Amino acid sequence: MNIKTKLSQYVTNPLEWSSSRKAAVLLWMYIFDQLLYLLFFWAAQNFEVLDPWFNQEQLSFHSVFFIWLTGLTIVLLIAAETAPKRHQQNVLYEHVGCLYFGLTHVYYGYCIGLQSIPVGVVLVGAPVVGFILLNRWSVAVAFVSSLLLLFAISAATSAGVIPYAPLAQNLMGADGRLATVWVISYWSLAMPHILFIFALAYHVLQRWRLREQEVTHLSRTDGLTGLVNRRHIMDLLELEKAHCETAHLPLSIVMIDLDHFKRINDDWGHDVGDRALVSAAEALRGAVRQNDHVGRYGGEEFLVVLPGLDSDQAELLAERVRAAISAVELKLPNGKSLSLSASLGMSCIAAQEAASVDHLIKQADLALYQAKDSGRDRLVIAA
Repeated sequence: MNIKTKLSQYVTNPLEWSSSRKAAVLLWMYIFDQLLYLLFFWAAQNFEVLDPWFNQEQLSFHSVFFIWLTGLTIVLLIAAETAPKRHQQNVLYEHVGCLYFGLTHVYYGYCIGLQSIPVGVVLVGAPVVGFILLNRWSVAVAFVSSLLLLFAISAATSAGVIPYAPLAQNLMGADGRLATVWVISYWSLAMPHILFIFALAYHVLQRWRLREQEVTHLSRTDGLTGLVNRRHIMDLLELEKAHCETAHLPLSIVMIDLDHFKRINDDWGHDVGDRALVSAAEALRGAVRQNDHVGRYGGEEFLVVLPGLDSDQAELLAERVRAAISAVELKLPNGKSLSLSASLGMSCIAAQEAASVDHLIKQADLALYQAKDSGRDRLVIAA
């Protein structure tokens, strides 16, 4: 198994992650952040050229807290990754992960300046992605708590109780602009957050979009035959009727009912009946044109919508449909074959003729009953 496959299995669909998995992903991202901060500390302490812009005494003091926080993050990550299966859906994991992420990031922001680019990126981006992926109350509690802590620290720095950006020196150059060193530092610290927020938001929304498409498809599709269901075929009929009226085109529909379907179910069971429906659906799909619509109307009934075809043209296609169904042969459990047949009722609206969809359906239904009453396996066209 290659790395890409393993990563794909781990990531899967974010919308289906357990609470412990969501907390673990948040902490994995956080570990990467902390390693970047520690590298930032190390560079500031070991490159003399940076001494004018960093307070070495404060660096030594705060580096201890950074190391301890990194260790605590590892402990929390292990707890989330090794959560017992029965506890993986416990939302407490998300509450702890979000609160820890938010409050400690306020501390990191305080160290380099609460009015900096990284603080703004996290403050705006993290809640947006959090509300998409995580429990909304976990995100809300963490966001409000972090905001209150941020306001408290800001008030304390404004009052001179604590220093602003204790790690920084000479934030502003002689010209009153932000020093180049700190411009580079701020963007270096902010970029991982930007990339992570962008990547996670894209992945989650992409999966969300796919799931919405799947839900829409399932809501429109008959689960057995794969054809569109009754509700959607009626919607398509309404759309085609409106289009044909606008374009001054004829419109035809064909109602199809499999002959003796109840007998098939009674004699051979519902498994053979289901196979009959599936085979009939496949025959219908193969007999109509690309821009025609075929749907399961209910039970053993199907509806075919034929936009742009007048009565004579639709009759030819309907006969082709009838022949396609008659050509179907099902293998029975006893080794014999069973042939299908269908009765068809057709109704049409000529170009510029006014008629409702209900009228079309009613006429096709009446024609279908006439076809069944007159011997089945035939097409009857409504007057």
